[in-house]
Amino acid sequence: MGKIIQKIIKLMPLVLFFMLIFVDREDKMQVFGFLFLLFTYTIILVSRILYAKKVWHKEFNDENYAKDESILKMKDLIKKFDKKDINNSGIFYHDEKKQKYINRFRDRIIFPINNISGDVIAIGGRAIKENNYLAKYINSPETQFFKKGSNLYNLDKSRKISNKADEVYLVEGYMDVIGLYKNNIKNVVANLGTALTPKQISILNQYFNKIIICFDGDESGYKAALRAAENSIIELKPEKKIYFLFLPNKQDPDSYVKEFGKDKFLEFSNQNTIEIHKFIFNHYYKGMDDNPSSKAIFEKKIKSVAYTIKDEYIKKYVLDYYLDEIAKLSPNLNSNRNSKYSQNKNTKSLKSTQKYYNET
Repeated sequence: MGKIIQKIIKLMPLVLFFMLIFVDREDKMQVFGFLFLLFTYTIILVSRILYAKKVWHKEFNDENYAKDESILKMKDLIKKFDKKDINNSGIFYHDEKKQKYINRFRDRIIFPINNISGDVIAIGGRAIKENNYLAKYINSPETQFFKKGSNLYNLDKSRKISNKADEVYLVEGYMDVIGLYKNNIKNVVANLGTALTPKQISILNQYFNKIIICFDGDESGYKAALRAAENSIIELKPEKKIYFLFLPNKQDPDSYVKEFGKDKFLEFSNQNTIEIHKFIFNHYYKGMDDNPSSKAIFEKKIKSVAYTIKDEYIKKYVLDYYLDEIAKLSPNLNSNRNSKYSQNKNTKSLKSTQKYYNET
């Protein structure tokens, strides 16, 4: 199985190169013009952003390209891989009616997704034309060597500066990563189109002591942040911290840094992050009504969140924080308990205490 995976991983860069060389001159002008509107030349090279031509597989067999030396070399290389390998790469799907493999990323800007070693293991694609029938972003399907919940976009690069940066920004998409990277904020990664998983947090904990989760500022981004918080708090540890950052005016990290720049983004981040356990508490507290049933549901939910934490020490103090806050919901009850306790408490005199001390 390992040899098969290594073989397919070697195939990935070849396929990406095909996608680039089969873009004709007219499309190149359009595509690269679009790319330069979004990115800089350096970012395009560093991130290896490409474009998938819609009919590149036809041009590969076109006689006009048959004498091209680079294509001849690539044809020789591609012969080392059978159809099963190409299918297992996840870049293509088989059209049963037409009985041929179709490039699932055609007409899209390509974002190679690397493993921790920098090998391409999957692809993300962004449509460059508005189309109501197609998703704006798509990812490779899960394969033997690519699991969305166990990988993070740009981790292979950001981990290299973990000795200089104590924290890492975790954002929603490729564009957010590249937007921050372009502004020299390189300690940034993105999850891959699915809900954030404890596994991804565990991986980040290996390289960074502080994770700042900064999703889009709209309603869907907030909902994603809440799911991420409940999944992430499981992996909270004494020496590791998880914070959340919500940008104003429904902005995302890319749009915010584009408008205000790196310094303002970092300044806003330093002043407005909130600890994960407080974010979760505040969210459910705001949704609570002033009646016994609602308060009971709130208390039950908050306690259940604390009990999911694996680390016993963190669990203890998060639960203690929650219990202190919950106690404020019933001040009269707690006041009565305290007064009864103080009345019934048998306080020893100083002399009796000294006597006990001397005797023991």
